[in-house]
Amino acid sequence: MDRPTFRAALRDGKALLEDLSGQAVQGYRAPEWSLRGAARDWWEDLRALGFTYDSSRVPLVLMGDPNWPRQAHRLPDGLWELPPPVLWSGPVRSPLWGWGLRVLPFGLLRRALEELARADAGTPLVLHPWELDEGQPPLPGASLGHRFAHCAGLRGHGDRLRELWAGFHLISLEAWIQDA
Repeated sequence: MDRPTFRAALRDGKALLEDLSGQAVQGYRAPEWSLRGAARDWWEDLRALGFTYDSSRVPLVLMGDPNWPRQAHRLPDGLWELPPPVLWSGPVRSPLWGWGLRVLPFGLLRRALEELARADAGTPLVLHPWELDEGQPPLPGASLGHRFAHCAGLRGHGDRLRELWAGFHLISLEAWIQDA
């Protein structure tokens, strides 16, 4: 997709979601964190399209750039960037969402979430609805990596999340930005 097509699709998709929900859509997260490579700077279009925050710049090698900041911050045009959380530093990092939440040790995840909560980090908690469907069909033709990312740890994930998030005071990203 080229940049004008991206802008048009984003504008039309945002308008449709707002019409359907009756709510303003303030945040954007690119599919598969695709604002990288040739689309690396396309976040610059988001503010003009009415978004107040983005969560597309992942500080991981395969999905973004490990040099991108790991904390919430403002971009030059005032748009908030709320990067998805990652565990660890340096060349070995893991997502704190998706398969990371499903397969990493519970205690490790709980400590990481507690640390983010203490820091009031403006951290998006990413959950795909399909991750709560234990009976989803296999992905035909998917690579081993994609099969792992989509299937590992699905059994009991909903219960695990309830236990993992128990006791945390969760707020919307919009509320966090308003208080920041």
